[in-house]
This record gives sequence, C-alpha cells and structure tokens, in this order.
Amino acid sequence: MTRKRSIRTVAACGLVAVASLGSVRGQTPAQPRVAPGPNEPDWVVVLKDRYGLAMFDDLLNPVVATAAETPGLFRKAGEGPVTYRPMIALGLETRNRGGWYRPTPDGAPAKSETWTYTFKNTTKDLESDVNLPPPLEPGASLEFDPGDAPFGVWVSNDGLEDGGVFSEPAVVARVNRRLASQPYKAMIYPNRDKATGKRIPDSYLIGWEYSTNDDFQDVVCRIDNVVLVTPTKAAEPAR
Repeated sequence: MTRKRSIRTVAACGLVAVASLGSVRGQTPAQPRVAPGPNEPDWVVVLKDRYGLAMFDDLLNPVVATAAETPGLFRKAGEGPVTYRPMIALGLETRNRGGWYRPTPDGAPAKSETWTYTFKNTTKDLESDVNLPPPLEPGASLEFDPGDAPFGVWVSNDGLEDGGVFSEPAVVARVNRRLASQPYKAMIYPNRDKATGKRIPDSYLIGWEYSTNDDFQDVVCRIDNVVLVTPTKAAEPAR
C-alpha cells in the first residue's frame, strides 16, 4: 500500500526539499548489498542500537533508475549555519576529511573542507559509548553557511588518492575512477530521538563508504539545519 508523503516545494532547479517522508521507501533491486567488514560492527546493528533506525525501511535515498535520480543534495532549512559532524569513525586510520560542495553541471564539484581527524573507533568504543564523536584535529569547524542554493557533502581518506566520495552518486561516478562502477557511497536517514522515536527536525544521519566493500560505516555523520532535496519526479506525492 502506498501512503502519501508531505513535501515542501522549492522553486529552483526542478527540485523539491523533502520536509517529511511518511512512506516506507525500502530496498530497491538496484540497492547494493550491505555487509560488515572483518571485525567491524554491522551497519544494521549500529543503526538499530544507536539510532533506532531500520537499514532499508528508514532509508531516504534508495537507489533508483539512474545515479542522477538518486537523492544526494541538501538545502539549508532555516536561519543560522548548517552543522556537519562525524559521529563514528570506523574507516581507515589515515587522515579522514569532510566538508561540503556546490554541485556543478560538469567536471569536479566545488569542494570546501570543514574538518579532519586521524582516528578509528573500536567495537568496544560503541559498546561503552566512549571516544564518540571522534576527536577532531585543530582548525576543524563543524559549521558552514552554504546560502540558499542546494549543496552536497563529502568525505575522503588520505590513504585513498581518488577525490573522495560524495552524497550524490552521479558525482562519485564522474569524479572517482576507482568507484565509478559502484558510485552509491552514502546512505541517508532521518535522525530520531531513540527514546521517543520522534524525528529530530531538519536533522539527518549519513553512513559513508569510501572503500570498494559496502559496510557503510567508514564514517557516520550527522547534518543539521537542512532538508534533503530530491528530483521532482522522485518526490511527487502518491495519488
């Protein structure tokens, strides 16, 4: 059964900003298989235990017909800056970087770096709730102001000289030769208060993958004061 979705239309770029999604979007046939790496927590367990989320039923950017149709951009929701922070670090121990970018029609996106860290959490850290969020390096900033235009976010690791991974699969396919054949590297979820089950307004969680395996917890980030933007066709309410 299909349920109606509430949307807020944005009159720009043929996009709409999704204020709330009432329907379960689930796994699509094109969705990559998700599996934990050796001796690492399972993404489905991390989502359930820490955030009260289901890996596919709560997924907001499932793979659709083409990479260009898969949601991956955000728009600032209200006054003040956007906050973008790493919450869990389970990827490579070499320096991790994160930031935001302005999409461009062709070529590489215009990237801005906001934070770095060189750290790796352990399974024990997650069980004991220590070293979370991971310690950032000096000069890091969690806030930026992208203005009113749509933007994406990214992460990278210095051990992989490949341009990084982006919230838009189409940008990964265009920029990152190593991952061009598997460009879906960010799973986006609503952020919820686990105790109440209520959604935290204008807040999202992102599970990132920058390796060729797909465990989607190399870096887990939270982004606040934004709404997810998706192509109009994908966000039209059911009739």
